[in-house]
Amino acid sequence: MNRMHIRWVSRGVIILLVIITCGMLLACGANKKEESKETSESFDMKAATNVTDTYMKYLTKEDIENSKKFYSKDLLKSTVSEKNNNLKIFGYNLTDTSEVGKSGVFKLKVARADITKPFASLDEYSIKIVKEESEYKISETNNTVQKEAFIQGNQIRLRNKNNVNTNLIIDIASMPNYAFSKDDKTNIGKIQVPKTKFSLINFSYGGENLAIATEDKDSYIAIVKIDESLAVQSDKGEDDKGGGGGSKENQGDKAKEKPIGKEITSVDLLKDSKVEFMTFSPEEKNLTVQYTKPGIGHCLRVYKLEGGDLISFKFEEKYPLDKVDITFSSYDKETLNFDVVPKKSGDKTITDITGKWQLSLKDFKAKKM
Repeated sequence: MNRMHIRWVSRGVIILLVIITCGMLLACGANKKEESKETSESFDMKAATNVTDTYMKYLTKEDIENSKKFYSKDLLKSTVSEKNNNLKIFGYNLTDTSEVGKSGVFKLKVARADITKPFASLDEYSIKIVKEESEYKISETNNTVQKEAFIQGNQIRLRNKNNVNTNLIIDIASMPNYAFSKDDKTNIGKIQVPKTKFSLINFSYGGENLAIATEDKDSYIAIVKIDESLAVQSDKGEDDKGGGGGSKENQGDKAKEKPIGKEITSVDLLKDSKVEFMTFSPEEKNLTVQYTKPGIGHCLRVYKLEGGDLISFKFEEKYPLDKVDITFSSYDKETLNFDVVPKKSGDKTITDITGKWQLSLKDFKAKKM
């Protein structure tokens, strides 16, 4: 009886162990299935970043229809089609990313400029990305103006955010009188800087640099470094002005307003040319200028911010400008995207060079995409 009892007990223990093991295996399988489901439904920040970048590229190209494809259903309902056709986005720089629950928030510095007059805006743009069904969509956007630069008389002035007071950056009289053209490799013949009017301006993403162009028959390009700490020294002059004109002494203070433009770097003087726009690279190491010239058409030049020198890649030498136009497309982090467009459609002699190109901003080598 004892042996039989022991056998039954042993069988019971084995059965119990089998049941426990099966239960554990089933639970493990369920957990793995749940983990797999959770992983498949998790928020992919890389995919959301790609959506943000592609959306901004469409905005830069003013491709509104394609940009709308990234809107969520709710945001698409509230879209307003009106826009300022003259105020364009010429560059952006992603400054911060954060994952909040099952969404991603992306903050960018966006440089906008008017193509018809000297006006530039540096904005902080915020984009919220959510997962709508199986796709990543933009559910919310916010824009906050950080800085504005504009013309008042013969001055370029700066407004910070919503401040009423503005500060002088530079006036036309403070521009250099003569400069060298980068086409003059001997640096012998100085050319008179056109001071008839400012034509275009644009901010770097940090707001410390402002690209400036003046024009008459020729176009002059410069970069002004801004030091806003100098504005503190100017405040006393602003206070002394008072209201209603004041005395002659106060009017003298007005003439002596200290500019916050700390230093100016001459970049180039383009003979018989008109600057179409200027834009800083995301890393703020280069300035790209698109210009047009009779007999040449549209072309690009890229300069180094430090010193204002031309990079080693010369668009004018690499492409037959009598047959093609070179136009800016967009930036990636370390590359410049540009288009080579035929002047005459159907020109089969240049099919090997027309199309989309990419220039590395590291080694300044170009490749066709």
